[in-house]
Amino acid sequence: MLLRQHILTLLCVMLRLPFMLFNGLRKPFVRRAHRDPRSIVLIKPCCIGDVIMTTPLLEVIQHNYPRATISYVVGAWSKTIAEHHPAVSEVIDCGTVGIAGRYGLREYLALARRLRKQRFDLAFVLDRSPMLTLLPWLAGVPRCVGPDSLGRGFSLTDRVPVSTSPEHLEHQAEIYLDLARKLSLQVDHPHMHFLPTGAERQTALRSPGLQIAVFTGGGSNPGMDLTAKRWPIERYRILVQRLVQDLGARVLLIGGPGDYELNETLLNGLDVPEGTAINLAGGKSFGETAAQIEACSLFIGNDSSPMHLAAAVGTPVIAIFGPTSPQEYGPYPPDDPKHIALWRHPTGKPCFFLGKMQACTHCTCMQSIAVDEVWSAVQRLIPEGQEVARQ
Repeated sequence: MLLRQHILTLLCVMLRLPFMLFNGLRKPFVRRAHRDPRSIVLIKPCCIGDVIMTTPLLEVIQHNYPRATISYVVGAWSKTIAEHHPAVSEVIDCGTVGIAGRYGLREYLALARRLRKQRFDLAFVLDRSPMLTLLPWLAGVPRCVGPDSLGRGFSLTDRVPVSTSPEHLEHQAEIYLDLARKLSLQVDHPHMHFLPTGAERQTALRSPGLQIAVFTGGGSNPGMDLTAKRWPIERYRILVQRLVQDLGARVLLIGGPGDYELNETLLNGLDVPEGTAINLAGGKSFGETAAQIEACSLFIGNDSSPMHLAAAVGTPVIAIFGPTSPQEYGPYPPDDPKHIALWRHPTGKPCFFLGKMQACTHCTCMQSIAVDEVWSAVQRLIPEGQEVARQ
């Protein structure tokens, strides 16, 4: 695998010069596309959490180019995020293109032809894959900006260097915003954003007292399964018991269909009054889940798309990290006092960074976070006046 990475990097470096020469010939078109783009496309096929982290960039693009139409190329798995963002005029479903091993050359070229027909002025490639950075070039987009990790942005007109060192990681949302900074766009203090519809909000359970969303799953995406990101279910059970007994909270266990059995495992052995801990996994769409989290006073969960979704709907977050680092994947913005990220990796360096899992010989990072540490974070974030302790 390491040899393959080196060969790919070398190939990308060799391709850079011819693409630099070709892009140099297009400079007049590039300048025009930057001054007043009328049609902009963003490309980020996967995954849900990553697409949520592109929403601050969407806000910046809309603010700087108010007359432009914005299209978003995204996979079927993640397109609901773009569909819920007011800046996006069109969602282009790319199916499985962009997910390693899930698509062929025919699908890839068909997508390139479809994009070419729309004659975009400016493209933001929000992925490090050389196949995806090449896509807008094949589509004839005059100006293409994106990250350049290990030389893989060879075909871009505007390349933004990305650190590949675990000691110098940047938050994913900031990496996307660096693309706007490369074009000298105004970047103030954008936030992640997800807006549930009125119909979705009507489906949310609401409580006059304290209501807390808990997510025990995470780590499952197309092309990747990283369940090592999950805090032990036994500790979640102890935590939920305390939330109900000590705070009088109603706990909503959220998730998709694949999380239902995991939540049932938590409920087994839980000694709380009926209706105070409810398994909602699999019974709601993504937008309805967003509305449900929005109706809660607090979200507690692993590094996952629901964690980012909670931050995007404005709900305070307690995020539990292990193989990944909050420096790269934490609740955004990282300086928001209503969000707390807990991380105690034994080496101080993440095992998973820049989209790749490194060899891990410790595998104790999630076990190192105690229930009392999460409980302390809960006490810091519970809104004043909502503590309703059970006698």
